[in-house]
Amino acid sequence: MAFGGIGKRYALALFDAAVAEDVLEQVNDDVVSFTRLLESEPALGRFLSSLRVTPEEKKDLIVRVLGERASGLFVKLLLLLNDKRRLDDFDFEEMSESFQRLYEQHAGIVRVSVITAVELDAELERKARATIEQRTGKKATLVKRVDPSIIGGMIMIAGDRILDGSIRNRLGELRKELLAVRVH
Repeated sequence: MAFGGIGKRYALALFDAAVAEDVLEQVNDDVVSFTRLLESEPALGRFLSSLRVTPEEKKDLIVRVLGERASGLFVKLLLLLNDKRRLDDFDFEEMSESFQRLYEQHAGIVRVSVITAVELDAELERKARATIEQRTGKKATLVKRVDPSIIGGMIMIAGDRILDGSIRNRLGELRKELLAVRVH
């Protein structure tokens, strides 16, 4: 697997270390939780990336806030980034996304985007998940999105595979068929 950005390289290193130390589940939880924390508390991200805050102050905060809550491996990663002066411009979103992809591949999880015209109810979501899991033989994580322009039905996207069961698509196919018919 090719990794380009610095966040991707750190994600791969963290993933490999977590597998080697048999703490993958905990580190995955830490990555997810820290990413959510950065999203919900933008001041934390500004603090960690500020050039006015000394590395010692950043280290102090990391140890105080995460030291007992996160795995030692994840805390070590943040401290390493701080020591190397990478927190200033580090792309946590890229690292988190890359780590999640590695984790899902390792755990046999397939991420599927599900696009519907209206919000999925619990029963339809259960059926969609079951269908995907049956077809792929993997556990499915659904990423749901509502797009009224598809009119009805559902579009499922898993990697490079697209299953388009939308009414918009069916109408388009019907239109092509009607245009292809010659009237005598």
